Amino acid sequence: MLPILLAITGLTPVQAASTFTAARASDGEPVAGTVSAITAGFGVTFAGGPPAVASGDLLTLARSDKPRPAYPAGPQVILANGDRLAGTLSGGNGLSLTLKATAGNGQSVSLPLTALAAAWFIPPTADTPADVAKYPWLDTGKKQDVLLLRNGDALRGRLESVGTDAATVRFKPDGEKAAKPYETANLAAVLFDPSLARVRPPKGAFARVVTADGSRISFATLLSNAEVVTGTTLTGAKMGLPLAELIAVDIRGGKGVELTDLKPTAVKEEGFNGTAWPMTANRSVRGNPIKLLTARGEEVFDAGLGVHSRSTLTYSLSGKYKRFEAVVGLDAATGKRGAVDVRVLVDGKEVWSSRGSVKGGEPARPIGPIDVTGASELLLEVGFGGDQHVLDRADWVEPILVRAK
Repeated sequence: MLPILLAITGLTPVQAASTFTAARASDGEPVAGTVSAITAGFGVTFAGGPPAVASGDLLTLARSDKPRPAYPAGPQVILANGDRLAGTLSGGNGLSLTLKATAGNGQSVSLPLTALAAAWFIPPTADTPADVAKYPWLDTGKKQDVLLLRNGDALRGRLESVGTDAATVRFKPDGEKAAKPYETANLAAVLFDPSLARVRPPKGAFARVVTADGSRISFATLLSNAEVVTGTTLTGAKMGLPLAELIAVDIRGGKGVELTDLKPTAVKEEGFNGTAWPMTANRSVRGNPIKLLTARGEEVFDAGLGVHSRSTLTYSLSGKYKRFEAVVGLDAATGKRGAVDVRVLVDGKEVWSSRGSVKGGEPARPIGPIDVTGASELLLEVGFGGDQHVLDRADWVEPILVRAK
C-alpha cells in the first residue's frame, strides 16, 4: 500500500517507530504499540503482537510520548466545524481557497468557501478569541463577510472571489456599488459570513486528527501503513501526512459519546460568596482552549467541560451506556494555585473520588473506566478544595460514555 499512498500524497516516506496507545470501546482496556496500519472503519493493527483494534471499536488513538499541541499560532484557516489547518493561502476563485498546508510536506488542499469561518494571512494576535463566533470584528446578526486589515481596520461587506495566486481578493464593502481588489499583503484575515459557513458531518463515525503542527482536521475516511496516513476530509479534500506527524485520532459519532454532545439535565453552580462561573463546553471556564498537565506534558484538548468550584453536573443515562471514563484536573493556565475535591456518582452512589484535593501544577487524574450498565443518572461534582474557591478552574477532559449497544 505504501507506493499508492505516496503517489496520492506526494510524501517522502518517514520511518515512524513511535508508540501509540489506543482506547477501545469493547472492554476499556487500552492497547499500546507501534502502529502498522489504520484500516477501513478506523481499525488499528500493531506490529509485533499487541491485539488489533477492530473496525468500529476505536475511541482514541494517541501518541504515548508526545502531548497534544496547542492550536496553530501562524497563518491558518478555521472551518465552521472548528477544524484548523496551519498553512498559507496559495490560490482560489469564487468558490474555494487553496491552502499550502504545513502538515504533510506542504501539500495543497482545496477548501470550499462555504466551509470556512476565517482565513488568517498573518498569525492571529494574542488576544484573538479561540472561537471565531466571539471575534469582535464580526456582527453575527448581519449576513456579512469581513476584511480585517493589518492596520486594525475592518471592512464589512461581501467577498466575491480570491485571486488565483491569492495575491488579491475582490471585495464589495457595504455602501459601495461594485467590488474592487484588495492586496492580501495588506490583510490580516478574511472572516466569512457565519450564516453561510457549514461543514456537514457524516451520518456515521468520523475521525478528528491532531497533527504535530497543531492542526485539527476531521476525516470521513482514514487509512495508513507504518509510514504514511491518507484520508478524505469532511469537505472532500484528499490529504496525507507521515505517520510521524500524527499525534492523536479521536473518533466522533461512533460507540463513544462525549458528554459535551449531551445536555445535562441539571447544572448547579455555587460560587464562593455568591460568585458563580457557568460551565463551558469544549473550553476552560474562562473561554480559552482546555489545557491540562498530563504524564506526556502540557496538552491542549478539544473535548471537555470547563467548570469552577463548586459545580454539580447531572446527566440522564436511561440505561443506554455501559461505561464512563474521563480525565480531570486544574486547567494548566491557572498555574500552581487552586485545589478541588472531585466526586463521580452513579444513581446517587459514589463510584469515584479524588480522596483529597486535585491541585494546580499536578498531573490530571484519569477516571474509570466506571461501569454504568443499566444506570439512570451520572453526576459529576467539583467541590471546594483547601483554598476555598481560589483559582479552582477545573476541566473534565474527554468525558466519554460508551454505548451499551
